[in-house]
Amino acid sequence: MSSPLKTTVDSSFELRLVEAIRPITEHFLAVGVHHLFDTGLYDALAGRPPTPIPALADELSMAADRLRGFLLYLANEDIVRVEDDHVALTDKARGLNEFRAWYTFLIGGYAGTIQQIGGALTRGAPDCTRDGEHVSVGSCEISRYDGMPMTLDLLEQGGVDARELLDLGCGNALYLTEFAAAVPGLRAVGVEPDPDGYRAAVGLVERAGMADRVRLVNASATDFLRDPPADCRPDLIVLGYVLQEILAQEGEEAVLGLLRGVVSRFPQINVVVIEVSDEIANPAVMRHGVARNFWNPYFLIHYFTRQRLARKAYWDELFRRAGLTVAAFTSTDPHIDSSGVELGYLLRGPAHH
Repeated sequence: MSSPLKTTVDSSFELRLVEAIRPITEHFLAVGVHHLFDTGLYDALAGRPPTPIPALADELSMAADRLRGFLLYLANEDIVRVEDDHVALTDKARGLNEFRAWYTFLIGGYAGTIQQIGGALTRGAPDCTRDGEHVSVGSCEISRYDGMPMTLDLLEQGGVDARELLDLGCGNALYLTEFAAAVPGLRAVGVEPDPDGYRAAVGLVERAGMADRVRLVNASATDFLRDPPADCRPDLIVLGYVLQEILAQEGEEAVLGLLRGVVSRFPQINVVVIEVSDEIANPAVMRHGVARNFWNPYFLIHYFTRQRLARKAYWDELFRRAGLTVAAFTSTDPHIDSSGVELGYLLRGPAHH
């Protein structure tokens, strides 16, 4: 007679177990890679020969036994190599460094968010929280590949020679400082509502030595536009992934009011909008590699974090209702992301000529 405590399994159980729990190890690995970058471990090991683990622990003020356990875990994932209590990065780790920003954004910014999803499904539950600083830093780093080249493409298409840039929702100001570095003589005002993002921006602008060219304000886009400084006369405004937040938090009329207010206050302004088309229910797009690996998680978290995405047709109609004309349109470089999910607009008001 078999024991009631013994579970009967067939010969394929172990194979099915390995396959079934693969997402768990991928989840742990993604978090582990983020910590490797975020704690300074990667940078401490980059370009160095095998380093004694106790010496590394002292250098970074870490607990040697815990650090050893973490590094042995990463060694089993081929991220580091551990021999004779010495550690070095592998080629795989060096290859991941190019994509560090995606870990900062999705894991640093939203790993805590996805843990809250179950509770947030309950009717009346509050929105999930996120890590504002990691979101700002990761988003701005990623913008080197999408938002920034898209903006430059739009300005080139529209023949725009910008002298003063207003960035509403500037994150950690990386976009602003890089943009200012790329366009000599450009002055910029960055407006960031998130206190953590704003603090990160102040630090970055100071480190970049651009405090004389980049001014920062801790305010929402709508509050800033209600009463901008008298000497703020931008010829270019950038709304990168900002309208989705206003749409969720203040509603469609607030977005229309913001856009109308911008061209009313600055009639000759060029408005660059970078948004994301909500294609989560579009199988043709969601079979795409970048869509599956990045946009699917991105779409998910937007349902829970007071951000509302919309499709291209919605934005086209909204801009028309706001009295704006589309002067140029673009998406990401297909060598970076050929899904076409990102939308880049150069908009102008009726008084622009």
